[in-house]
Amino acid sequence: MKNLVWYSCNITMKTLALIIGNNSYRNSQNLINAVNDAKSVAEKFVLLGYDVILKNDCNISDAASTLTEFSNALTAYDVGIFFFAGHAFQIDSENYLAAIDCPFDVPDKFNWKYHSISLNDVINILKEANNQVNIIILDACRDNPFNVGSRGFSSNELAPIFAPKGTLIAFSTSPGEKSKDAGIDNHSIYTGAILKHIDEKFLSIEEFFKRVRTTVYNLSGGTQTSWEHTSLIGDFFFNQGQLAYSLSLPYDESVVKDNQYIIDGSDISLIIRDLKSCDWNKQNPAIHRLLRMNVQDIDKNQQFILGRNILQSSGHAFEVQKYVEDLANKILKFSISICS
Repeated sequence: MKNLVWYSCNITMKTLALIIGNNSYRNSQNLINAVNDAKSVAEKFVLLGYDVILKNDCNISDAASTLTEFSNALTAYDVGIFFFAGHAFQIDSENYLAAIDCPFDVPDKFNWKYHSISLNDVINILKEANNQVNIIILDACRDNPFNVGSRGFSSNELAPIFAPKGTLIAFSTSPGEKSKDAGIDNHSIYTGAILKHIDEKFLSIEEFFKRVRTTVYNLSGGTQTSWEHTSLIGDFFFNQGQLAYSLSLPYDESVVKDNQYIIDGSDISLIIRDLKSCDWNKQNPAIHRLLRMNVQDIDKNQQFILGRNILQSSGHAFEVQKYVEDLANKILKFSISICS
């Protein structure tokens, strides 16, 4: 399993995304671009500052362990995102996302179900995490997988899905339409449109998917129309301008990737540890220890992670809030003189 982990630069919301792309289906039901789609979305999310779990060409065993990893980690985040590119279908009004070992050649709906991810399971994982925002993006069509070049399987179409509170579910097609496996470079039309517009800053998620829909419709000649079902409350932006900031930071990877920072027992590392704790009983004393500290030996990497965690903890700890309110004066001690 390939895990891509990056510190979230989204100041207001810490985000975890699970991304799955399945190309290599059995019995020649292969797709061409689903893995490309998943990889490119993962890379873009990394640059946006999201933590990412990426899994490509997963069988049902891989899918189960990946969902468990996602479920266990998600409670520590504000936003959960699930992206799937591959075949999908419905059985008895329930929707399924096919693992690569799904036996489409065997006319047995129970075999199909047991070799696929239940979309209801994904929705429940996100719902139980109790996050502020949950987003499901499905680049999978509602057609027969025996039709080469399309994505999905159903004698009808995916069953209606109602998004729980705080959730948006985005589909690459409207009911009865095909989702094309190619269209923009090495991507489907839908994922290509997502990648095209996600660089645009300060788009509300509703406006973002509206622009995606317009692009998909135009590029498909009106044969494919993406749509969403949403019960989101409040605003969400994929790109709040953080994309550019993550490209050329002059700091060590160990502080940019927050989970790699090592608490070495030094005074400053213990302060950073306590600020990271999300416990105001630890955060408030930590800021007082910082104020008493001789900071001349703190290098730029420690300053970077220290500043970031002061900002994060200011939303919870009163003493840290006061520190931030007088930030201009407080940070003078960290300034480096360039005068002779």
